[in-house]
Amino acid sequence: MTLSVSHMMRQLVRAAAAIALLTTTSARSADLPVKAAPLPVAAPLWTAFYIGAHGGWGQGRSRLEDPGLVAFGPNPVFVESRGSLAGVQVGADWQFGNLVVGGEIDASWSSIKGSLTDPAAFVAFFSSGLSAEYKALATATGRVGYAYGNLLGYAKSGVAWANIDYRSGINTPFPTIVDHQRTGLTAGAGLEFLVMSNLSVRAEYDFMYFGATATSAGCFRMPCNIDHELHLVKLGLNWRFTGDYLTARY
Repeated sequence: MTLSVSHMMRQLVRAAAAIALLTTTSARSADLPVKAAPLPVAAPLWTAFYIGAHGGWGQGRSRLEDPGLVAFGPNPVFVESRGSLAGVQVGADWQFGNLVVGGEIDASWSSIKGSLTDPAAFVAFFSSGLSAEYKALATATGRVGYAYGNLLGYAKSGVAWANIDYRSGINTPFPTIVDHQRTGLTAGAGLEFLVMSNLSVRAEYDFMYFGATATSAGCFRMPCNIDHELHLVKLGLNWRFTGDYLTARY
């Protein structure tokens, strides 16, 4: 019986020691600093695919240079054009720090047109003047910009296309119509502002140039050369498909 009591006492002492050790270890662990879980990294504001619409106003100039006019009147002759435009665009942006790079394709319907109807500018031949109308425009451009939070300033450049309806009645009462399909260059700059994560508004200036090409319309001596340039001011609205939007939707 004595041995049994002694044995039981030893077991109790061992159990008490084990409980004390566990309590001490737990207390020390509680005093150690807990490492915080890493915060999720926010996606760049401007990284997105987008579609949008725009409208604006343009001013153009067509320059006709005719060797046959040298002896009879001013050379070259200029036709000034003005009017409105409206269209759509699609593109994508990628943001790296404050740097934003992207690309865009846009297409516009246009009513930019003008005419030169003063026969005194030429000679006393039959004349119904010159006119030019920009019926459609399109561009494919790359752009690079600097983002400051919700505001992006950018520059762009690329290729441009225009459908130009050019008419001449020089030296004839019956106008000659030339339907130009011209390819040229464009460059521009703008500001864009994120109203919300998926919606932005922008204002933009673009310059387009379509180099000299031979034409028979409006010429006393064929061929003569004509080139065109355009200055455009556009306001636009873009709906942006960001990573957050795609995750929430799908």
